[in-house]
Amino acid sequence: MARRRKKEPTIVELAMQLAIGCAFILAFNLTFSKYGASLGGSWLNPLLIIIIIALATSIGFRIVYVQEKLKRANINEIDKMSGTMFERYLEQFFKRQGWQVKRTGGRGDYGADLILSSATKKVIIQAKRWKKNVGYEAIQQAYTSKDVYGCDEAWVITNSGFTEQAKDGAKRLRVKLWDREVLIEQMAKVNAVQTINVNLEEAANEVAATSIHASKKHTDDLFVCARCGKPVTNKVKDYCLSNPKRYNGRIYCYDHQRR
Repeated sequence: MARRRKKEPTIVELAMQLAIGCAFILAFNLTFSKYGASLGGSWLNPLLIIIIIALATSIGFRIVYVQEKLKRANINEIDKMSGTMFERYLEQFFKRQGWQVKRTGGRGDYGADLILSSATKKVIIQAKRWKKNVGYEAIQQAYTSKDVYGCDEAWVITNSGFTEQAKDGAKRLRVKLWDREVLIEQMAKVNAVQTINVNLEEAANEVAATSIHASKKHTDDLFVCARCGKPVTNKVKDYCLSNPKRYNGRIYCYDHQRR
């Protein structure tokens, strides 16, 4: 079985490698400088620290940005993704549904791109971000990967379609196919559930705020007798407060006004 070419590292991965290299040089300098084995001049260590902090910060922001962008991606944006980015989109997509997701990729992956795990099921996924229809070879690879990784099911997911040979092979080998229509349908379901959850949370917050406001208003409008604690009307309250010398600025019910 032919092995796929090794995937090119992303900018984030290259930046991480550079940061690790800088950290190694810095650690070497700090450890061995007293023996006269440090590299560069006295300016190098502060520079390395600045580079490491800048790279770590930019990498963190980049990862968060990419994850948020993937969450909001639609099918048209998926059509413009690279194969690697499509795998990352599916990784985030299934994580949002509660799956534990592991990316394989690279040499010797036997066609497996993602492995999904739950309490009851383990699934191998081959992702195909293609412009043309996916052929039978992808079905064979997914089927083989299922046994290699000890999975219960094998799925092939594409933004395109499948050839008739691929569909027939998937039926025989019991490989689940997600073509463009199924992918769009599943994306819509996940987005709908998340929208409902957000709306329910907003509605709950609105109800809570309204209840607090109503409770506060009720408390503000509640006036009681200073002696017996019996609620009084606004008219009684106004009468007592309009006679401060008689009631000393307090509020009394009808019964205790005469005492």
